[in-house]
Amino acid sequence: MRTIDSPLLEHHFERYPLTLVDVGARGGLQPNWAPLRKRLRLIGFEPDEAEYARLSGAPQPFPALYINAAAYSGPGELALNVARSPGVSSIFEPNLAFLRNFPESERFETVARTTVPADALDRVLPKHGVADVDFIKIDTQGAETPILDGAREVLRRSVIGVEIEVNYAPLYIGQSVFGDVDDRLRNAGFHLFDLRPCYWKRSAGVRLGGPKGQLVFADALYLKTPGAVGELLREIDAHEERQAKLVRALTVCLLYGYADLALDLFHAHRGLLDAQEDRTVHELLTSGTHVSYRIPQFRGRGWLSNLLLRLSLALRPSVGGWGTGARHLGNID
Repeated sequence: MRTIDSPLLEHHFERYPLTLVDVGARGGLQPNWAPLRKRLRLIGFEPDEAEYARLSGAPQPFPALYINAAAYSGPGELALNVARSPGVSSIFEPNLAFLRNFPESERFETVARTTVPADALDRVLPKHGVADVDFIKIDTQGAETPILDGAREVLRRSVIGVEIEVNYAPLYIGQSVFGDVDDRLRNAGFHLFDLRPCYWKRSAGVRLGGPKGQLVFADALYLKTPGAVGELLREIDAHEERQAKLVRALTVCLLYGYADLALDLFHAHRGLLDAQEDRTVHELLTSGTHVSYRIPQFRGRGWLSNLLLRLSLALRPSVGGWGTGARHLGNID
């Protein structure tokens, strides 16, 4: 993975760090964000009191604010179904009639119920002095649609990318599904760039057939188009802030390995950066090619590729032998 990595550009991050809002912050910062930890500001929403306390008490190499509440479409209290495995707790009841077709369904069983405070991101973030958000990650077990409904303004005004869990199968009763999420994000100027799917095999035939079972959910990556980024840049009055926002937008693209999008975005706003910064960024974006382009064409390349793919699939790790999925979002080597 490449980043916008140059001492010449560090002053942009020192004054305007890349702001990540993590809705469902259990487990802390995701590993793919680690290369940017010195340039980050993290705002995490975690309704579980024990996990909130753990996150708040852990030392961080970046400014971090954790909020012991849920994000939603508006203010109020939500009933939370606490699952046997806390990571699959949800405001929606588990659809056990469906889940029991698959192994380890007991982890979804509700062992307690509690209430948690909730509010819209458009209301909460300004109260904490957060006016500019670059990226939102949402992992909330079916509550994605109301969270997006409560973040319309921040999505329109400042967000460059969204990583969000989308559901294809009825894991919870009344949950959001992929179509709901896709519709809202496309209307906000985002395009779907990648999916990291997860497949479950039914208990009746875990060892039968190929490694894939039913497509159950996926992590989805949405990024704003250069045109949509241009619209939000035009709303920023201060020249230095516009420059810093462009640098952070390019950084988000490169974090997920989309050098082509970063270059397209850079060309669309050529001249916004100072002359020396402009040359530096252009060199960073156009240097190096992926290993697949550096290997010359040769007879049997396709056959070798298929052989290695079959070997890769045979060795692919799984959850208990029944759950498989892709390893990364984006072009991550």
